Amino acid sequence: MGDAFERLQTLMGDTMQILDHMIVDEKHQALLSSIKDGLQEQYRQAEQVSYLRGNERLNSTLAITQNLNQINQNVHQLEQNLLADYKVSTDDNIEAYEQFAYENQLEQEEAYHDKIDYLSAVKIRKNINRMNGILLSINP
Repeated sequence: MGDAFERLQTLMGDTMQILDHMIVDEKHQALLSSIKDGLQEQYRQAEQVSYLRGNERLNSTLAITQNLNQINQNVHQLEQNLLADYKVSTDDNIEAYEQFAYENQLEQEEAYHDKIDYLSAVKIRKNINRMNGILLSINP
């Protein structure tokens, strides 16, 4: 069981690192900050769960799961917003942009930045889904 809590905290920490490295346009900053703050609070809550037993543990893990689902809704919204930005910066032709050699992608700074932000949001969403899977394993 302790291993599950360690995996959860590691995954949360890794996800917070991704969030800390994201630099989004001002129009997305409030959403990004909300996600960061929410995940940081869930990290603090997860630290405490390993010390709980019985119904307290169950209730805490369920609360974390619900909060992660709410955070994930914000992540989904951010992901959609960043995808829209990515489409605009590639003239609505992401596939063609991604066919360019890495060096050529780097030359188009706005498109490359939008690509990295979008892929980061996708990774965050996947990580939150993994977090929920770990929480389910704690409380079958």
